Amino acid sequence: MTYKNGTNKFTLSQKIVLLITFVIVASLLPASLLIAHRVSGVVDERISVNAVSITTLLSHSPAVIRSLTYETDINNTNETLNNVVNMAAKSCKASIIILDRNKNIRVFHNPTSIDGFEDEARQIVAEQGLSTNLNWYDTSVFNEKAVGVIRDDRNTVVGYIVAGVSPKMIQDLTVESVLLIFLASLFGLFVGIGGAVFLARHVKATLFGLEPEDIATLLQERNALLNSVKEGVVAINKDAEITLINTESEFLFAQAGIPNPHTLLGKPLETVMNGLTLDTVLKEGRATLDMPVQVGSVLFIATLVPLFDNGHIGGAIITFRKKTELEELANQLTGVRNYADALRAQTHEFMNKMHVIMGLIDMKAYDELKQFTMEIANNRQAEAAYVVTRLKDITLAGFILGKISRARELDIEFSLTDESELTTEFIRPTVQELILIIGNLIENAFDVLRDHPSERIVNLSILTFDNEIMVMVEDSGPGIPENKLETIFEKGYSSKGPRRGIGLFLIKQTVTHLKGTIEVESTVGEGTTFTIRLPIVRTVKTS
Repeated sequence: MTYKNGTNKFTLSQKIVLLITFVIVASLLPASLLIAHRVSGVVDERISVNAVSITTLLSHSPAVIRSLTYETDINNTNETLNNVVNMAAKSCKASIIILDRNKNIRVFHNPTSIDGFEDEARQIVAEQGLSTNLNWYDTSVFNEKAVGVIRDDRNTVVGYIVAGVSPKMIQDLTVESVLLIFLASLFGLFVGIGGAVFLARHVKATLFGLEPEDIATLLQERNALLNSVKEGVVAINKDAEITLINTESEFLFAQAGIPNPHTLLGKPLETVMNGLTLDTVLKEGRATLDMPVQVGSVLFIATLVPLFDNGHIGGAIITFRKKTELEELANQLTGVRNYADALRAQTHEFMNKMHVIMGLIDMKAYDELKQFTMEIANNRQAEAAYVVTRLKDITLAGFILGKISRARELDIEFSLTDESELTTEFIRPTVQELILIIGNLIENAFDVLRDHPSERIVNLSILTFDNEIMVMVEDSGPGIPENKLETIFEKGYSSKGPRRGIGLFLIKQTVTHLKGTIEVESTVGEGTTFTIRLPIVRTVKTS
């Protein structure tokens, strides 16, 4: 089954990808910008804290204090201080200057290449060196520099230390951090787009490649289709719970006495259609055809077909109709078949006679032609008059005349008995029901006699009494064994091969429906007689 895709500008997959991408960008972009803006301040704060830590550590170092206190020779103290300051500068990646109490530079390490660091350090010491506390100053003034005062055991100032980082290093760290943030955001964006594409494909696969507009159209078409059929349709899931009911199902359930059938969704199927064997469908995955099921006061014929989802049984569809409707339909079809057989026999007989007439004309045997046509007319008129005077219903009379022609075609002696009589002053049984019963009895007799070696005779009697109609069909066939008399009306039973055994079954159903009776008398080697009695429902005469 194929479906026409939607004609929108964007498909469902594209809409999903675009929407998720927009949400990710709308989430990541402001967050990334805020974080990037904050990173600059955080870097400045961390470098400032790092500079303060260096000055604090070195201002309290015993080696630094001892060198500045007892080694007054600048040239002799440089090596001692260099070892300490070099280690600190390497570990903290900072530029460091140590001055003695006279503001002479004792150690100068500038690995971060701060321009004018020496002069700036002297300026900071000159302005703030007399303070008794460790100081950290505003970056706009001291450019991320920290100053520490070095004191001896007597709390005497013996020197100063200044530590800092070059603005270029701060800028590089800030750019690196911001770049990492944007790379992480970009990676998150690509991951999100990849997830969106995967989700879109999964959704499309779940929807069988259909667009939402296609699904809406199919849903409307499905509802229209389900509500237009004249069969009840019920869908169940794998737990045998009702998931769908069409309008005809609600109507049939209401006829069967089920209250509020529109509220059955979600309920177990057995609460409505108890007696259905669901294991064959839901466990074995095999369809069940023409299963009788009693619902309330009505007998239905149901067909169960499994539903598969990716190879697994996901539920089932149950279609059903009232058994009486199916029987009436079968009766009508059988009646049509009998009409067709009668017309075919008459056509065949007519063509044979036409061939004789054409042959006589070709031979210019006009006297013989006249005699032949008169015999045909007289015989046909006599047959028609004989049947019509006994059977007042013209449809049934025409049907019997057709069977007479078919009997001649099969070389069977078929006759309507002289005592036969049928009036039309009743409404039940209908002529269609009578044709079904009589036609199947006659055809059954014809089939029995088709290959019968001895005489082949079928007699039909139709008698009307005060309260009933009696139909009797006698044949001179081989007869039916006594042990078979109970099974001849079963569906499918036939001695004539497969796909037979329907005629007598339909007769039995129709007679039972009309509250009539069937009697069968048979003697092996002599023949069989079927006698059917049907009660009459007469018309009401009006004066």
